[in-house]
Amino acid sequence: MSHAGNGAGPLHLAPGEFFGGARLGRSVGGIEVSHRIAAGPPEQVLTHTHQDAHFILVTGGDYVSAADRRPGTGPVLIYNPPGTTHRDHFERGRGSFFAISLAPGYAAVALAGTSVPSAPRYLTAPAQHALAMRIAATCAVEVATLSLDALCMELLGSLDARRRGLPVAPPRWLGSAVELLQDRYRDELTIAEIAAAVGVHPIHLARTFRRHLRCTPGEFARFRRLEQAASLLVRTAHPLAEVALSSGFADQSHFSRVFGRYFGLPPGEYRALTR
Repeated sequence: MSHAGNGAGPLHLAPGEFFGGARLGRSVGGIEVSHRIAAGPPEQVLTHTHQDAHFILVTGGDYVSAADRRPGTGPVLIYNPPGTTHRDHFERGRGSFFAISLAPGYAAVALAGTSVPSAPRYLTAPAQHALAMRIAATCAVEVATLSLDALCMELLGSLDARRRGLPVAPPRWLGSAVELLQDRYRDELTIAEIAAAVGVHPIHLARTFRRHLRCTPGEFARFRRLEQAASLLVRTAHPLAEVALSSGFADQSHFSRVFGRYFGLPPGEYRALTR
């Protein structure tokens, strides 16, 4: 994007709005992920204020940030809280980055009751970089909305100075969360909705779920959809489009791609072999 200054103070950028042209992007449920290219002189980047909480994952170029304690080497990942005013830019005007933007309503629910940085910060933990890279990959690789939601909750949770340790034994509420996903795997649930139903914080739910079940709630729901689809393929002669919709997939094309990736063959061939 480009802006012209008017001398009246910093620009105010809406959620998901950044300097740099977007190459790829995905926007769902208050989360917007985009891969952007900066290709103009640094002076074109004016002082600006972001309305949204967001993460910047630099993939190329020398990035200049207002955040403190810049790491000496390694990948650059930065968290900017809502209301950040800065003039972050690439030193020579050229570079690339992923922006992970969280809408104000989404961030408000996720951060309620947490203690996260109130100023921009470099994030250096390998686990944080791994989460950011998995989120960035959703621009090009299909991931369930609920899985993306859980990944963002985990990344936000990694910032919480007061975060508690995860329980060694599975808590009782985790069974309730699993039952909810078993029953409502067709629905487009959010982490916040599941957390509210079982009475825990959404970040705690996302972290605990992965700790004990080795997957995100979205991945669990997808496994359940695939299980249902496989059963329908074997037990019925329903058309593939009907099987897809009955199992909670958006359409036959999406169903066939996901099914083929996990079973190693298309749904039609699976039906023929199992019969």
